[in-house]
Amino acid sequence: MKIVIAGGTGNLGKNLISVLGENHEIIILSRSNNQTLSKNIKIVNYSVDIKNWCNYLNDSDVIINLVGESIANKWWTKKQKQIILNSRLNAIQRISNALKLVKHKPKIIMNASAVGYYSSSSSIVDESDGPGNDFLSDVCIQWEEKANEQFSSQTSQLILLRIGIVLDSNSGMLSKLITPFKLFMGAIIGNGKQFIPWIHINDVTGIICYLMKSKIQGPVNLVSPKIDNNLNFSKKLAKALNRFVFLKIPSFIIKLFLGQMSTMLLKNSNINPKVLLGSNYKFKFENLEDALNDLLS
Repeated sequence: MKIVIAGGTGNLGKNLISVLGENHEIIILSRSNNQTLSKNIKIVNYSVDIKNWCNYLNDSDVIINLVGESIANKWWTKKQKQIILNSRLNAIQRISNALKLVKHKPKIIMNASAVGYYSSSSSIVDESDGPGNDFLSDVCIQWEEKANEQFSSQTSQLILLRIGIVLDSNSGMLSKLITPFKLFMGAIIGNGKQFIPWIHINDVTGIICYLMKSKIQGPVNLVSPKIDNNLNFSKKLAKALNRFVFLKIPSFIIKLFLGQMSTMLLKNSNINPKVLLGSNYKFKFENLEDALNDLLS
């Protein structure tokens, strides 16, 4: 298959490419200069005139759009919040404009979204539930609406990947927690009851590969079916590192120092991957202990 990955230079994209690159033709849309990485893998600069790169989309079987400014790297100023949103919307528009110029369009388009779509609740939610009303939810709502608006007519199978917190020892939340927990400075956040919708990075890749062969459409929750609350997550991470956790940071301290960004730590996301559980996908890592032992070994 010919697979186009936009935003393929991050850790998730690299993991995906390492699995798909041996048996498929991979085109990575990036702001980097054009490069040939192997006989199957090319990097194509998509920052220049669309006419210079749109032909790479022709005859593609799958397009996977992972583009989006990180929500955690910078303070949520008014300007940064607009950058977070615009990075997602503009990438969709740019890819859509290019697809309008190609003759043979992809059978499948997968567009990243996030479990931030849902409201904060201790009740279990799945793909059939509606959105929340905070900043993260609003970003996801507009992200998905833009994908539906621009891509629905350009493919026969549009999949919205509502990705949870990806566990990876080299990036993301887990990589930032390892050092403080090793130094006995890891902490339980708030009352510890809020659920953390985690997923092992290898399951994200596995699910994307599985969806390429399925007929599933619409939103899909990419989270483990056995997510843990913050208290249990902290204890299990400490145990995996042969440490223990005793510190607690009250919610009001988090809100005081992080403001609106405290949503990332305090939002209660009890999310169920109903679509995947109703299919034939078999999770590689359902239990947090197994996921952590694999990533930290």
